[in-house]
Amino acid sequence: MTRKREKIWTALISTKQWFTKLFTSEADALLDDFEINPPPEIGTQPYTGDPNEKDE
Repeated sequence: MTRKREKIWTALISTKQWFTKLFTSEADALLDDFEINPPPEIGTQPYTGDPNEKDE
């Protein structure tokens, strides 16, 4: 009986830790304002038209 309880508690604790890590990382991703890792500057790109209309 003790062994079964240990397995259940281990599963519960590991599940809780996994969800905590998941929601923490998701919250960080949502709230991150790119101070540490800014997105790359792509710049403007010319519009070349619809590729399906080139032969018309």
